[in-house]
Parts: sequence; structure tokens; C-alpha cells
Amino acid sequence: MGLFLVLLALVLALTLPRLLLARYGFRGVSYQLHFSEDEVSEGDTVYLTETVVNRKLLPLPWLKAELTTHAALDFAAAQSAVSEETRFVSSHFSLMPYQRIERRWKVKCTRRGIFTVSRAVIVLTDLFGTSELSEPMPEAFAEITVLPAVHPVDALPIPADAVSGEYIRSRMLIPDRFAVCGIRHYLPGDALRDISQTASARTEQPMVWQYQETVTPALSIVLLMNTRPRDRDAVSDKARFEDAVRVCAAYAWLAGQMKISVRFCTNAEIGGNAVCGQFSAGDAAVLSILRTLSALPYDIAGKPETLVQQVCADDASAVLIIGGYIAPEIAAYAQHNDRIMLLPVGNQAS
Repeated sequence: MGLFLVLLALVLALTLPRLLLARYGFRGVSYQLHFSEDEVSEGDTVYLTETVVNRKLLPLPWLKAELTTHAALDFAAAQSAVSEETRFVSSHFSLMPYQRIERRWKVKCTRRGIFTVSRAVIVLTDLFGTSELSEPMPEAFAEITVLPAVHPVDALPIPADAVSGEYIRSRMLIPDRFAVCGIRHYLPGDALRDISQTASARTEQPMVWQYQETVTPALSIVLLMNTRPRDRDAVSDKARFEDAVRVCAAYAWLAGQMKISVRFCTNAEIGGNAVCGQFSAGDAAVLSILRTLSALPYDIAGKPETLVQQVCADDASAVLIIGGYIAPEIAAYAQHNDRIMLLPVGNQAS
């Protein structure tokens, strides 16, 4: 009789936890992810916080969380494995009834981009390891934007007069009274303050000053996605391309410091939309360009020659072309336009 009770107790000890785990294991369990910062720069370190809560009487002696993220997020001293550009991170918990546990991972952002930590899977096991259950946690999601590193540069590699002074363009509805281009006869509707007393007295007819509209010059930063002559649909040399992205970030920062109106264009698409922004100035303009650089994919959309011709159609801006590979056609085109400056990145022969 005593042996029977011992065997019965042993069977209950092995089967009861398994039954309770199968029925109530994931009930009252929540799992969340959170980055300490939403936006950082390349090379910065942030913290990823895991929060797991057990809101029931049943203890969870062994819980494992499996995360999937990009290899560019380096989990310091973490139990992680890397396969190509994907990093798999595992963490283990032991939860008592109604317990909440937070764990912080130190993460170094080694490359620009918009990265997520997602596809979390929770695995539960009983005390003896005889039963294992898994369930995805789609609500566990964290995203971080890593801006490209900005290494300050001293000067723009284009003539000083290309980004200073003013250009005259066709007169609009409201003229610029600081840009006088001549004198003409008075017409009905002209302002009386525009009458030139000297010219009117000399010709004995009402004469008015003629104005032109002026515009402060701007800078177009053009990034060529192609890194080698054979690149057609995607970037082949990612390391060289990343160097070109950092160069773009540096000159966008310099334009912001010089209070120059700047825009960024490239032969790529983000969300199905062409990448060619509007001219703007100041810190907000620089931040917008850095965020665009962060979101750039490795896919190429359109020919670089077409992009350069479209950008250069606006002759009111200086054009800085940056690329890991600059085709001979673009170099020849730049020779006939003194407002274009080429800035190759890396060995152009390869």
C-alpha cells in the first residue's frame, strides 16, 4: 500500500504540472520590449528592456524568450547567434506567482538604419522539463532609428561663389526692391514710391525703377546608389555605400552650419516614393536628411545619369555628387557645368 501511494504521488508530481502548464501556462503572462531611446546616432549605445509578468498563482519555473533582430544591433555579452544579417537572442526567466521581472540588454548600434526587435517567441517548460510549450508574442515590438555618423568637415568641395551671394531670376508678382536692373516708363498700377525723380526730370516723362526677383543659392546633395559599374538593381559593395552615406551626412551637417538651403536626392525609393526632397535650411533640414539616409535601402531605382540631369535642371543650386562609383558619362556631364562638383568615395577603378 505504501509503495502504491509513493508511485501515485510520483505520477501526480510528473503529470499534474504538465497538465496545469498546458492549460494555464500562458494565462496572465505578458511580455514587452522597449528601447531607452527612439533615435540615436551610429556608434551609440542604448538599452533594450524586456519586461515579463506572471499574473497568476501558477509559478513558471523556466521561461525562455527568443528574439529576432538585425545583426547591426550588437548585444553585448548576450546569448545570441548571428546568421548573415539576422541576430537571434535568447533570455531565460524563472517567475514566481504574480511576479514582474525586467531585464536590460546593453546594445551598440553599429550601423545606420531603422531596426526592429520583433518576432518574439515565449517557450515554457515545467520543472522537470517533460513538457514544452511555445507561443508567439506579436505585441512584443521595439523599433529604433539609427542616424548615420556625422564626421564634421571644414569646407564644401565646391567654389565659394557657388554657395554665396544671390542669383537673379524672372520677376514674380512681388519684386525684390534691393535688386535694381534698370529704368522703364511708368505704367498704370506702378507704385509712386518706385518713380525715379532724376530719370523723370531728364526725360520729362514719369520713369520708374525696374526690379528683379533674387534668390539665395542652394545646395543639392546627390548620392549615387551605384558602387560598381555592374550595379543595376542593388548595391553590391555595402561597405563603400555606407561610407558614401556618412559623407552625405557630413556635408548636410556643414550646410546646416553655414545656413545654406539644402536638399538631398538619390536614385532610390522609400516606401515606393522617389527620394528627392525640397530645399530647406537649419537644424530641422539636416535632421530630415539624416532620417532619410537612415531609411535608405540597398535597392537601386532608376539610372544615376537620369537623376543627375533632373537635379541639374535647377540651375539655381550648386550640386554636390557623392558616390562609390561615378560613371564616365556623369563625369563628362559635370565638366560642362561649373556648378557641379564630384566627390568619389573609394577606389573608382574597382
